[in-house]
Amino acid sequence: MIFDRHQFTHRLFHSILHNHDLFDIEILLRKSSSLHHINLNRLQYNGQSLVHLCCLYNRLDLLKLFVEHGECDILKMNADGWLPIHIAVHLGHMNIVFYLLKFNSSR
Repeated sequence: MIFDRHQFTHRLFHSILHNHDLFDIEILLRKSSSLHHINLNRLQYNGQSLVHLCCLYNRLDLLKLFVEHGECDILKMNADGWLPIHIAVHLGHMNIVFYLLKFNSSR
């Protein structure tokens, strides 16, 4: 059970970093509605937003979930001044690069 925003944030990042199933994260996001509205753009782990972490760990499934349903900002810079697309290009995650380009052009 999640009691506060800190626990929610910890469980969410733990799920991403340890490659948990998309279903686990969808459940966490549904439970977050009971914590009032949590702005997913404000959650950070070591200077990385949720979108940056998805690019770092090549999690296109989670990236789509956060961007399309969680309204996460794909143009937010991390602590080093990198956009999510910079990370995806640097690491060669071309499926994420194409998704970010396509999503940004459709806005």
